[in-house]
Amino acid sequence: MNRTRTRSPLAAAGAMALACSLGAALPAHAAPRGPAAAVTETAFAGPADGTVACTARDGLAGRLAHDVAGALRDRRSRVSLAWAEHRTGATCVLGPQRTFDAASVVKPVVLGTLLWSRHGVLSPQEKTLARKMIVDSDNAATERLWKDLSTAAASGPSVPTAVQGFLTAAHMDHTVPSRGTTFGLTRVTAPDLLRLLQVYRGGAGLLDAPSRAYALGLMADVRADQRWGAPAGAPEGAEVHVKNGWLQRSRQADDVDDRGDWKINSMAAVTSADRDYDLVVLTENNRVPGHPAREGYAYGVATVEGVAKAVNRALAADGPDHAGASAAGAGKPPAGGPAGMDVAVAAGGAVVAAAGHRHLRRGR
Repeated sequence: MNRTRTRSPLAAAGAMALACSLGAALPAHAAPRGPAAAVTETAFAGPADGTVACTARDGLAGRLAHDVAGALRDRRSRVSLAWAEHRTGATCVLGPQRTFDAASVVKPVVLGTLLWSRHGVLSPQEKTLARKMIVDSDNAATERLWKDLSTAAASGPSVPTAVQGFLTAAHMDHTVPSRGTTFGLTRVTAPDLLRLLQVYRGGAGLLDAPSRAYALGLMADVRADQRWGAPAGAPEGAEVHVKNGWLQRSRQADDVDDRGDWKINSMAAVTSADRDYDLVVLTENNRVPGHPAREGYAYGVATVEGVAKAVNRALAADGPDHAGASAAGAGKPPAGGPAGMDVAVAAGGAVVAAAGHRHLRRGR
């Protein structure tokens, strides 16, 4: 991976075009503002991975692009990422149009759909299923809700009509929900999932404050061993909301996208005294060269955490030095989890003030 830092008008224009592809997919309040949009510096991740393009105030953009590209230099994973800092409007993007199997990062989509379609009023049974889906990463509970949010087709698998309605309302235009019960094969993009985090923070006006607090409250109660990925490198004491997914396909060696390699995805909102950002990293084709496919899980987690640490390293260099300590550790898929697919979810929760400000509280 070759890395280039530049201020030339031509390179800046190219990076801005990529950054705009992310900006077009974000709510207005997350787009670059003022000085953040004045200077764009770029780093090239090589022809296989594309260009990491960051937009921020002078100096920070170059550090972000340089460090993120460096973190991906020797990785064989196929990667897409989207990052937005809310206080400054800074953004980074890589491969914004690439689509990936969601695995369990689709579960926040299901929860958002449920709250949106029920106008925030859930039945006791729905609350039980929603809690199992998020807190325990229960696929059976997710499948039940997915069916309830779908419509039977005249022929073939059912159609997730309510999910599609929520995606349309949220302007998650590049997400394609899977038909039938294979919810984990929903195709997603990093900017669309970043938009979903914006919805949970109060963007787009789709969910009322009690619904957002409820959703983030569930994310606060998840299992302790499922906190890894996008929060890596966050400052000590930062409040973190994270949802992860992993999926190993069926080892069909004749399909280059289905060789038994791992798909590792992670999305997080992070807030501390001097940072307030959302990060989504999607990866696939995770395999350790010359090693069994099962080792690709840890390889993919390391790819995601390398990006997250690079972001926090650049931010630390730009402002007060918070010793970045990973908010979660990588490891094996949780024992007893569903074979091939599970989710790792969040530390942290949220309390939304009446005025609509985002106040995150410390997780348990």
